[in-house]
Amino acid sequence: MAKWTRLTSSDSSSGEMSTLLAKDAEIIGTLKTQGSLRIDGRVKGDVVCAKMVTIGTTGLVDGNIKADSIIVAGRVKGSLVAKQKVHLEASAELEGDLSASKLSIQEGAKVRGHTATDDSKVPVALPTITLSPEVDSEADLVPRNRPVSAAS
Repeated sequence: MAKWTRLTSSDSSSGEMSTLLAKDAEIIGTLKTQGSLRIDGRVKGDVVCAKMVTIGTTGLVDGNIKADSIIVAGRVKGSLVAKQKVHLEASAELEGDLSASKLSIQEGAKVRGHTATDDSKVPVALPTITLSPEVDSEADLVPRNRPVSAAS
């Protein structure tokens, strides 16, 4: 059973409330909130948050996260979409695509996926490069017995 705690938001002077999913709690399904959210437990499903989502070091989300801002110190298997900023702590593990206006990644964070840091909100894969029909192999790209220089 999930343990929910309401905390006064430290980043809000208006007394807005935050939601905490405790370390030993698990949610299966979509989790939606209008306030800020901290996940120290497990979520198997998507997370939709109007404000900031923080994934603590013990937190695990197996689903997509959409929020104003996202901080990850735990593990996420899914896409991150933030209107403002995504910050990955050194302990973060992300297996999925990431889209945000601003991105910061601490040394040691693990990311397996595509990133987009513009207003397109769609992660973009790099195009594949194919050789033209006139070139039979990569060996034909550089003439033999001739040094390669930056000017050529």
